Amino acid sequence: MALFTTVFISLFPTIVFSSGLIVGHPVVEVTQSFNDVFPYENFNRNVTVPMWDTSLLNGKNKSAAQKDRETIANASFIVYDSDFYNLLGISGPFEEKQVEEIFTFPDPPPYAQRQIHDGSVYVPEENALFVAELFSPKEGHSMSASPYVWRVDITDPASPNTTMVYPNPSLTIANGAYRFNGSVYWAQEGNFTTPSSIVRMDPKTLKTEVVKNNFYGHRFNSMNDVVISDEGVAFFTDGYYGWDNFNDTLFPELANGIYRWDMRTGNIKMVAGAAEGAFFNPNGLAFSQDQTKLFITNRGNSSSDPHGGRTIYVHDVTSSGLSNRNVFSYSDAGFPDGIKTDKDNRVYAAVTGSVDVYDSRGTLLGRIKVADGDVAVYMAWVENWLYIFSRNKIYRVELMTSGR
Repeated sequence: MALFTTVFISLFPTIVFSSGLIVGHPVVEVTQSFNDVFPYENFNRNVTVPMWDTSLLNGKNKSAAQKDRETIANASFIVYDSDFYNLLGISGPFEEKQVEEIFTFPDPPPYAQRQIHDGSVYVPEENALFVAELFSPKEGHSMSASPYVWRVDITDPASPNTTMVYPNPSLTIANGAYRFNGSVYWAQEGNFTTPSSIVRMDPKTLKTEVVKNNFYGHRFNSMNDVVISDEGVAFFTDGYYGWDNFNDTLFPELANGIYRWDMRTGNIKMVAGAAEGAFFNPNGLAFSQDQTKLFITNRGNSSSDPHGGRTIYVHDVTSSGLSNRNVFSYSDAGFPDGIKTDKDNRVYAAVTGSVDVYDSRGTLLGRIKVADGDVAVYMAWVENWLYIFSRNKIYRVELMTSGR
């Protein structure tokens, strides 16, 4: 669908049109002309930084290009397609819209890069979010069982009551999380002494139980995310993150992969993976709303590798596995970490600097920005509010849709 055009300049004089940007507050619309031809002669960008940090190498009118970068960097929403306005519930860039920053976690130790992991989940029975920790407890030590997770009571969402709670037994580098039949299922990466596993937690009592920890006697490498169908069939990703990223697990003895585990029968099999050439370090998972499609992200060797994955694939879900793999999107900054879908089959990807929003065909509609220098890692739906988890913060934004 075509974007709004410069007609808004005459109708709404507060809007500035500069170098292909239509600038409201805090919304910036990127026009086709800006997207097609970058407004500077010589430029480059490292894959680890967002587009508003593109390096300006040499050329004319550098100050104007720098201003354009700053304008985009200071926005809360970046619009590439007018359908994004429908999602935001505004008619154009001149209307106010907010991304609310509702909580900042205490600073991690100085040696830790970030505090919050991808494992975040909403439990409606408790009206609370549960959020997992990441950093190791001592400098120079590998990851070990973290004694607590964060419980974020959102009865008053503008001022959440955030406390540490203590699962028993403790989780060991809990990553992905999924609510199913009243329980929280964590994909925990494990470490040298605790195999990677899926752990079920009662959100009321915090009692935990390992429910899956091996592939016919093999340790899983490093589980990353898990989703569970209404029928009780789980899909989970298993990459090398614990070995090549955190250096806290045994040497991998299995290929990277995506597994299908039928929780009703115990049957388990790999249904996609590095053994067939597609996935190296698979990461996030999300079903389409009718659970007929499964979206899967992969990172590749590292988020800083220009030849890395940074791809969202989409598969058809069959009665026995997955079929018809297609590239859904390719991220331009970092890699797509946690992903979610909404009832209208949009896809949301947590990446460096933002949550990128795609329509059902993989068209980038826009970006929901997090704070400058921050990295989005995961999301959770609470009715029509999207909660965004970053390295050390929780944000939320009201949208004209909802999750499942």
